Amino acid sequence: AFSNGIEDSKNRVDFTYTARPAIWKWNKWAIADRGENFREQLEKWGWMIDFYMNNGRRAIYADGSSIIDAHCRPENEIIHSCIPKAIISYERLGSTDKLIGEAETMKLANAMIEGRENEVPMAERGDWGCGYDKVIDRRKKEPRWDGTTRRGQDENRRRYRSSSLEEINAEIIRLITTYSDASKGWDVDPLANDLVSILAEYRAEIDAELRALARSGK
Repeated sequence: AFSNGIEDSKNRVDFTYTARPAIWKWNKWAIADRGENFREQLEKWGWMIDFYMNNGRRAIYADGSSIIDAHCRPENEIIHSCIPKAIISYERLGSTDKLIGEAETMKLANAMIEGRENEVPMAERGDWGCGYDKVIDRRKKEPRWDGTTRRGQDENRRRYRSSSLEEINAEIIRLITTYSDASKGWDVDPLANDLVSILAEYRAEIDAELRALARSGK
């Protein structure tokens, strides 16, 4: 069940990652040709990336003008800008390859303290790698962290159909094409380069799943 507030969430911490929903609920959501939320969530995912990569631009009109979200404008006293400080890959952050995992951890930590060294309590820079080690070690020792002990039907039964994978792939390709466009200067933008690199990894995974489905005839 969903929590109904902060206190409810705190009281249910011990239930985190302990159960999986029924397969029929997954199918109802995930299958593109009859999933009630699949396309909406896919579109929102792409829209969110566009929103932040373009500093809160919410709409582009035929004359080229656009609207910037009020929260992202320079005159906003709290945020000033919605341009990301860094783009973090969840998969890289939790990678068991120490070089990959530590590098992503360092990127996250640097983004957290950039310009705020005296505001954000952080471990000493030399200890950041230890933080990564602790997380990976905990995932190995506490099965709940990697989902292997969740109640419910086998996670391997939760699969996208090829139609859904193709839609995901199309959106990934759109994003890669957009944020590697040299005519817009994205090819020399460090954030865009990070984004495209991460998206390319996602695309490789999707392509592998599509090939596996093709071999299985599903």
